[in-house]
Amino acid sequence: MLLYILFSIFVVLLYNIYDEEGDIIKKRDIVFIGIILLIALLSGLGFRIVQNINSTGNTFAKIVYQNELILMINLENNEYHLYDTIYKDQIHVGRASEGVFYVPGKVTTEMTTLYEEDLYAKDNSIVGIKVIVADAKISVAYQESPKDLCELQKPTSSPLMPIVCLPNELVINIYTDIESDAFIPDSVLE
Repeated sequence: MLLYILFSIFVVLLYNIYDEEGDIIKKRDIVFIGIILLIALLSGLGFRIVQNINSTGNTFAKIVYQNELILMINLENNEYHLYDTIYKDQIHVGRASEGVFYVPGKVTTEMTTLYEEDLYAKDNSIVGIKVIVADAKISVAYQESPKDLCELQKPTSSPLMPIVCLPNELVINIYTDIESDAFIPDSVLE
């Protein structure tokens, strides 16, 4: 289906593309564009195939704050491992069984909106980013940044779609090639 759509677009482009002067683009330009599209399509399919081959059936999220791995979560059952870092006191896992985790964020300091919606966060004076795991996917439910872009990213369970919160210096990477017995690293706090 995707190939059919790309081929249709290519045919339309072949007959309707004009350059800046209003002249029809030459055939070699169309061929070049087609080759680039084909390479992009094959690369994407190649990444998906490699991902599926290496997949163990387990899906884990590694949360990195300021270039330091702070938390790893099994997206299938909400089990987690908290790393022994200087940020361990800023990570709250009291609602892990519900799939709710609170992690630090560099610019997320104004918590009024979260406190209005989340009594647990208010009662525990949590300052940071609220991360939710639901349906074996992870997403950011609350954070503060100039454009709130990482809150707008859809929930993910794909290694090809990490969640990146640049102003907060937080990155959530997804791994599907880790065995469940390799889930426990050496430097784990809990």
